[in-house]
Amino acid sequence: MSKPIIELKNYSYRYDNTDEIMLKNLTLSINEGEFIGVVGCNKAGKSTLCKCLVGIQPFVTGGAWDGEIIIDGKSMNETKGEGVSEIIGIVFQDAESQFTQPTVEDEMAFAMCNFGFDRETIRERILYAAKACGLEDLLGRSPFRLSGGQQQRLAVGCILALQPRVLILDESTSQLDPVGRDDIFRLVGELNKQGKTVIMVDHNIEKIAECVDKVLVLHDGNLVAFDDPHKVFADKERMNSHSVRLPQVTDAAIALRDQLDIAADLPVSLEEAVPVFQKLGQEVV
Repeated sequence: MSKPIIELKNYSYRYDNTDEIMLKNLTLSINEGEFIGVVGCNKAGKSTLCKCLVGIQPFVTGGAWDGEIIIDGKSMNETKGEGVSEIIGIVFQDAESQFTQPTVEDEMAFAMCNFGFDRETIRERILYAAKACGLEDLLGRSPFRLSGGQQQRLAVGCILALQPRVLILDESTSQLDPVGRDDIFRLVGELNKQGKTVIMVDHNIEKIAECVDKVLVLHDGNLVAFDDPHKVFADKERMNSHSVRLPQVTDAAIALRDQLDIAADLPVSLEEAVPVFQKLGQEVV
């Protein structure tokens, strides 16, 4: 049985110089190897949660907190975030702003050099990350001459080279076209199948519902839901009341529930929806 890699116990957080609490008494566990999708409207607390999970907040940028976050069995109240970067890597929304090196290869090596890895290990991990992210033929190119999708894959590769057990992506597809977006979802899906725990913040409900094991819904800093996508998106009234729309196929299935006579879970992906709606077509014929 998988063990929790991340646990939050009654965790709350607020920024300095404000009375507004951004995260409110969150309690949840994420098991090693799970793929978690995080959704919610703007200012729901999604990015704040991501930064708290890696210790950026409060241990780097400040702020006040209550409760605790436990990473791989160690409370950050005690470690103050030390050692978290060896377990969790995070990729932010604007990949290009994170690059500082002249080539893709140098960019992948940069963090490892700072951590003091030996040359042979750096080379091995660059090749591993480049292959995983489909960048083998671009190692000599400037990061600033890559497409948006390639830049995001490089940002993932830079983190992957450090070989963290958990990968967090904070709206990393928001500036990409559909092809680039699908590339990133495909990449992190493969990494998840290889055993990586993935936490992905994204506004694309269809891709989240299709790919993840669990959906974490935040609203105004509160935990609204944390469960299997079929269970979360089955409650249309609850999701809509917290400004989260359903996948289109789920919404359509709910509207046609009587005609479809759905006995099992509502479909949340196109693959699941096809046989369900085919029944409707057969009845019409």
